[in-house]
Amino acid sequence: MSAESQTEDQSTEGEHPRYSEGHYQLLFEHNPLPMWVYDPATLRFLTVNEAAIRHYGYSRKEFLEMTLKDIRPKEDIPALLADVKTNRSTPTVTSVWRHRKKNGALIDVEITSHEFQFGEKKAKLVLAKDITEHLRAEGQVCQLNEELEERVSVRTAELTAANKELEAFSYSVSHDLRAPLRAIIGYSHLILEEYTVRLDAEGQRLLNVISSEALRMSQLIDDLLMFSRLSRQRVELTDIDMTPLALSAFQGLITAHPVPAPQLNIKTLPPARGDSTMLRQVFVNLLDNAIKFSSLRKDAAIEVGGSCDQNQNVYYVKDNGVGFDEKYSARLFGVFQRLHTDEEFAGTGVGLALVQRIILRHGGTVWAESKLGKGATFYFAIPAKKAS
Repeated sequence: MSAESQTEDQSTEGEHPRYSEGHYQLLFEHNPLPMWVYDPATLRFLTVNEAAIRHYGYSRKEFLEMTLKDIRPKEDIPALLADVKTNRSTPTVTSVWRHRKKNGALIDVEITSHEFQFGEKKAKLVLAKDITEHLRAEGQVCQLNEELEERVSVRTAELTAANKELEAFSYSVSHDLRAPLRAIIGYSHLILEEYTVRLDAEGQRLLNVISSEALRMSQLIDDLLMFSRLSRQRVELTDIDMTPLALSAFQGLITAHPVPAPQLNIKTLPPARGDSTMLRQVFVNLLDNAIKFSSLRKDAAIEVGGSCDQNQNVYYVKDNGVGFDEKYSARLFGVFQRLHTDEEFAGTGVGLALVQRIILRHGGTVWAESKLGKGATFYFAIPAKKAS
């Protein structure tokens, strides 16, 4: 650099800045990224820093005998010449290029060039940032995203096919299995009505068993179909007053139960945002359980309550029935998982699984607390209704 560049020029607006020796040392020699100065007219290197020498593999002498074209792939040189011509008078330019090291390796480089006064010449100061690994990582991420999208597409197609098979199976169950069940039930009743005098007590008992088991299978089919449909049924969100919803579910149940209705204590429940048909089914199943498992008590009682905070609403159905051992609570919400025999309490083992599926589809959770002989409390929590 010339002697006059050793002191920093207080240049006026529009002039190119001069760099003192101090600036040169700070910005150039001590920069961890490759830097060089080149002549825009000839493209020759005027000086390079140590980082450039280390990164590209050329010695300082070799660099000073080269031009920018020597570190570019041959096919990129026309674009280089056009870019230099276009940006010759542009103060600062940032762009991405390919460079070739001395060992032949191609790298992707982000170039920032700044026009400045180098001694008596107008030159370009260049900072080169190797972004090869960054671009490779981006490419890998893009490839992984494409593979993931393809996998999701395949899985979606498989799931769609599985759902269609399930729908076909549901149709078959609904139509093909119901017909023979209806026949079994109908003929059993007919035999009992028309041929009672020809049957002894054991024969009549066996026919009653056949009829009741066929009815139980029919109910099981209904429950399974409902469980299957829930996975495809759309959740229609509306504002719900949960108190009358729970009361309506209870009133519908007590007319169907032959046992005396238990005492109901229903507290004011927090309003919810959800699918009213689905949430009514939750109350139906939980209250049905509570009525059934407290039916052996003369003082059977059920309590329905709830609470809310900013994040969720919690509702519960509590009874004073037979209860269950909490160590088996994980089994409660599985399909066909029952903690009591049919001789004790009738059921298909699907009701609580339906409850869990409905609440999960609302983004909530279900759980239960109990002690043998001291009743049970079933809870479900769903996201709180957001204030408008």
